[in-house]
Amino acid sequence: MSQNIDFYWIQIIQTLIVIVIWIIIRLVLIRIIKRRFIIQQFTSMRKKIALKSSFTILNLVVVAILVIIWSIDQSDILLFFSSIVTILGVAFFAQWSHLSNITSGIIIFFNTDTKIGDHIQILDKDFDLEGQIYDIGSIFTKVKINDNEMISLPNNILLQKAIKIKSNV
Repeated sequence: MSQNIDFYWIQIIQTLIVIVIWIIIRLVLIRIIKRRFIIQQFTSMRKKIALKSSFTILNLVVVAILVIIWSIDQSDILLFFSSIVTILGVAFFAQWSHLSNITSGIIIFFNTDTKIGDHIQILDKDFDLEGQIYDIGSIFTKVKINDNEMISLPNNILLQKAIKIKSNV
């Protein structure tokens, strides 16, 4: 009986540690994204998308860790992780284009010089496009090509093609 109580206390302490780490990581993510938001002058909608995406990934990781702490025997952890990685690998491979666009959206958000309001030209020998970036979402970037037309480009296009920034707003 005493061993069961000690085992549950260990699980409770591990759970509390995971929750404290989760809170700290959430606060750090909020500060990083808000700082980047202020520097790059992004719209509040883009900040919400970045926070929501980051929190979803973080929450999934925390739930997986809590499931391991509370319901999976320590000897089955390797089997559990290999099963999850296999399932995720198959799912991501099946949805490769979406995953590529989401990853490109994150890269564009944190590491490129383009931002909303920039007048850009996508240099492509078959399809030359010029316009103003209207919005950068998690999968698509909207470019206003004239007063009446808006085009949605997959985010990976912005990373794969050469882009000339004509003016920064």
